[in-house]
Amino acid sequence: MTTSVADKTPIPEKVWRRHTDPPNLWIALGISSVALHLLAFWLMRSYFFKLWFPQQSQAIVPIEVVEISPQAKSRPITKPVAPKPVSKTQNLQATQLPKQVTPINKSTIKPAVSNISDPSTIALASQKRAIARQRQQQAEQQRQQQLEQQRQQAEQQRQQQAEQQRQQQAEQQRQQQAEQQRQQAEQQRQQQAEQRQEEPVGEKLSPPKTQSQGGLFAFWIPVSEEEQRAQMREPLPKELKLAEHIGSNEKEVASIYINSNLDLPAVEFLVSLIIDKTGKFMEAKVIDPAIPAAEKSKYEQFANDVFQGEKFQPAHYTDGTKPPPDLSNRFVRLKIERR
Repeated sequence: MTTSVADKTPIPEKVWRRHTDPPNLWIALGISSVALHLLAFWLMRSYFFKLWFPQQSQAIVPIEVVEISPQAKSRPITKPVAPKPVSKTQNLQATQLPKQVTPINKSTIKPAVSNISDPSTIALASQKRAIARQRQQQAEQQRQQQLEQQRQQAEQQRQQQAEQQRQQQAEQQRQQQAEQQRQQAEQQRQQQAEQRQEEPVGEKLSPPKTQSQGGLFAFWIPVSEEEQRAQMREPLPKELKLAEHIGSNEKEVASIYINSNLDLPAVEFLVSLIIDKTGKFMEAKVIDPAIPAAEKSKYEQFANDVFQGEKFQPAHYTDGTKPPPDLSNRFVRLKIERR
């Protein structure tokens, strides 16, 4: 039996090496397999996630709820309403079909807004705002009035204090002037007494000197402005400065008629002097209640003779807003002395 040539042909070693693959191929296959598995796992997970948590349907229309605040203008506040759960078949249809934009029907929203925004509620809110605004204005007005009253009271106190200081200073000046005049009058009396003692007997019996002996002397002191204002029947303006006498407050009565006919004792009584706007003495009135009515005429005659020809500084307003009065009164205490 003969053997064939094919059986006798040796098989080369290269045949065993044909089934070996390069390593890069296996790496690419492994990476592709992992990527495919991850993609499949992600798809399965997203599918089951949609089943457990279905998405909102585009066909559902949200309802708007409007709340009215009493402190601000009525503005609608939208609150989303939780949608109903969707069945599996609807979810599958929603995922398969393309998204459709459904227009919102405005007619379905208007009734809800109109029902909530009640006109009575809006009117009540506006009324509350008006009341609150009015209360704020009233509180502000009261505060301003209180501040104005405090300012006026402080201004009045300041003016009263300044007026009291001026009156005190004027009273002190008048007292000083009266004291100086008393001292001068006392010195004059002492000098006259010394001169009489030094004169001869014949000179003492001369008519002029005998006429001066036992004569009447008048001495007066102005009443303070506070006392005069308190005794006046009608109140005097605070800005009115009363008339003041110019010159000495002592005078000898040279009238022979008064010295011989009027039997006046040494007394002190209250007299009201009437002065015109030029400072001229016009008339004297006895206002002392201690003087009897039957004897007032004698004392008034004596006072008119004493102040006849005397000069006064007329009454005037310190602020200069008004002209001086035509006539004014000045109270003085007139004292009669015999020497």
